[in-house]
Amino acid sequence: MTLKKATAAAVFIILVFTLVFPTACQPTDSSTETTSKSFLWEVTSDSTTVYLLGSVHVAKADLYPLNRAIEDAYDDSRYVVVEVDVSSADLFESSELLMEIGMYPPGEDLRNNIPADLYSRLTDRLMELDSAGFFRYTKDAYEPWVVYTTLAELEYMELGYEAEYGIDMHFLDKAAKDGKDVLELESMEFQLEVLDNLPDELQILLLEDAIDNPVTEEEMDRLFEIWRAGDAVEMEQMVFGDIEEYPQFQLINEKLIDERNYLMVEKIESYLEDDKVYLVIVGAGHLVGENGIVNLLIEAGYQVEQL
Repeated sequence: MTLKKATAAAVFIILVFTLVFPTACQPTDSSTETTSKSFLWEVTSDSTTVYLLGSVHVAKADLYPLNRAIEDAYDDSRYVVVEVDVSSADLFESSELLMEIGMYPPGEDLRNNIPADLYSRLTDRLMELDSAGFFRYTKDAYEPWVVYTTLAELEYMELGYEAEYGIDMHFLDKAAKDGKDVLELESMEFQLEVLDNLPDELQILLLEDAIDNPVTEEEMDRLFEIWRAGDAVEMEQMVFGDIEEYPQFQLINEKLIDERNYLMVEKIESYLEDDKVYLVIVGAGHLVGENGIVNLLIEAGYQVEQL
């Protein structure tokens, strides 16, 4: 499994296509799976509790209902904290922001900024995924990271996975109905700029990997098997296990995961100084590994327990 498959599936920022081309799906009930652990951690300080929930940003309706421990953590929390509150994003403003950050300036386009053979393969792949031309006819206006992110979303949709079924959206919907306050660890602009600031060669590498190694149903099944079992060891292996084999992706990991983890931990520590209970929902890959949020909080001296 390449880094692209693991990162995009488990932790990647999937805002672009969802916000500009939103779907209308909503989660439905199904049978829950009983497991000994969930992908949920309880962090305690002298004054409060913060729950850390690893999210998968796209899913199917049969993911629900979730493990009872996860829903109990939500019920116990005063605040719901997500990476970005996409539920409150204005579609017009989101589209404008994307165009401002992710489009080429006049006189430049995608065709002239990526290798010709990659452009040809991208065109062929979009013919398969986007036969109606939803994105295919406008792709030249966007930088490689936008095309990569959109391509990933199209792949998930082809397999039946939707951002509207993602764990983030599940709890954003519940918070809106229950009147719970929603906080953001980051902002949409910040997330888009993280991608936009990747060097061009790394953006092209991600796009090439997306085309040459499309996500499969088997890999997604394995991802959710690991997530349902609360298997942090296997999740770490899925997200970071190939890094030695693909060292060119190390900088991508640092920019998209590690550096953001340190910033997220700063905010989480401020919540731990409060006397209110917080449910913090981040991509599952942000919680695992040496530089994962769970380990960083343990190193900072907090009591951390997986539920």
